[in-house]
Amino acid sequence: MGGSHEGTGGSRLRAPAAHRAVAGLTCPLVGYFVARLLVRLVPSLPAAITYAVCLAVALALGWRAWSARIELGARSLRVHNTLATTTVDRRDVRRVSSSGRLEWRRSTSGRPVRLPSEALRGAWWTLGTGRSAYALNRERLESWARQTARLDLDTEAA
Repeated sequence: MGGSHEGTGGSRLRAPAAHRAVAGLTCPLVGYFVARLLVRLVPSLPAAITYAVCLAVALALGWRAWSARIELGARSLRVHNTLATTTVDRRDVRRVSSSGRLEWRRSTSGRPVRLPSEALRGAWWTLGTGRSAYALNRERLESWARQTARLDLDTEAA
């Protein structure tokens, strides 16, 4: 888990498989405890339905946690996190911070937006394992951003 990085292809960045597996498998456990808490706090809720709904939501979140990634496209990138998916135009990407955040500017406003990504930095519970895999992902994303900046300059000059 520490120094190995799974081959994800040239256009997809992912966290190490072990980190994604732990994140995905803990979601149903958390869902169970949330359902249990809801049943105890609100006794009028039907227990079976509460457990079923919480488990369904937890399984969906577990699948999203397992499939968290960044897809590098020709014109944009898509950041798939556990809770949301965001598409960023390649011209709007400004930088990738060492803290695992992608900084970009919306075309309509001048304020930078910082988007955290699960593929760029490990969670607190990883205890620093997989550091090289996350660093490699940040370097690949920075390289993609630099290359697309050069491609934009070339198309404007023509």
